[in-house]
Amino acid sequence: MQELSCTWVPGTFDVVRLKFAGRTVEMTSTRLARLFGKQALHDLYLKGSAKLKADPQQVALLS
Repeated sequence: MQELSCTWVPGTFDVVRLKFAGRTVEMTSTRLARLFGKQALHDLYLKGSAKLKADPQQVALLS
């Protein structure tokens, strides 16, 4: 399992920035929810940031 750090991209209302293993990936919140489930957005909406655990399959889908 790999830990991902998620934050909103400033100036947007639906784009999320994921940081992991020295990489940065941006995607829509809809795609994030499809890959990690709706619960992945809960902390993001409430706190503005979230930590997610991703298995190797999910990490492969991020590229």
